[in-house]
Amino acid sequence: MTIDPLMAQPVRISDVSLYLRCPRLLYFQAMGRKVHPEAAAPATLLMREVALSLSEIGPEEAADLGGWLREALERALVELPAIFPDRMNPHDLQAAAEEVGAWAAEVAPRMVLALQLITPSTVEVDLRSDRLGISGRVDRVVSRGDEDGTPNVKVPSMMRVDLPPEAGVWRSDRLRLAGYAMLLEEELETRVDRGLVEYLRAGEVREVEIRPTDRRRVLRIRDRVRLIGEGKLPDRPREAPCDRCPVLDACETRQTLASKFF
Repeated sequence: MTIDPLMAQPVRISDVSLYLRCPRLLYFQAMGRKVHPEAAAPATLLMREVALSLSEIGPEEAADLGGWLREALERALVELPAIFPDRMNPHDLQAAAEEVGAWAAEVAPRMVLALQLITPSTVEVDLRSDRLGISGRVDRVVSRGDEDGTPNVKVPSMMRVDLPPEAGVWRSDRLRLAGYAMLLEEELETRVDRGLVEYLRAGEVREVEIRPTDRRRVLRIRDRVRLIGEGKLPDRPREAPCDRCPVLDACETRQTLASKFF
């Protein structure tokens, strides 16, 4: 079944990521079940807030990155309770501050090099394409020079608190970047063939080539996400993370019912 992208609401890039985790999560989300039961930990929110503020850093501050990160952390401690009033309490925030402070001290030397890849940039950019039928909010749009010396080339950059793989980036990160690249192309009317993943805990930024196979995969997942949203129960993949699934009870019930009819 082919769905006209212009006749449906755009599929969010975050739903592409959820599909890759397990397609059935999207099904139960469409049925009104909560598939994200645990809010992000305070340390995760605090680390992201500090990392987002790197877009504001200038050459003089970069010379003392460790000191600048400490100041950014202090500022985030004041602002985060106002940004996420329902997720913060003083005890959790203090524990998070200690964890993130230790992280900042550890990764500061490595992030000096990373800064060259992610600045200057604009953060939390909303993108949408009715033509492609996808939308999303990318963590950062970076302005950089191209390999041939062309200035002000824009590339998407996304943050991950997780550690990176030994080489390259995780598959789900590659596909999300491909989605953001297509959205950015639509916005800027120019080719975007690179993207970045910021692995915060490691203090690393890894560059990714956006391949045609990645683009095609995102568009096929878009179609499947729409079918699931219309009520089609997808197969449960063998590698699904069932041991930590928030809707395991409902999923097993549907599996049992289906087996009675086939």
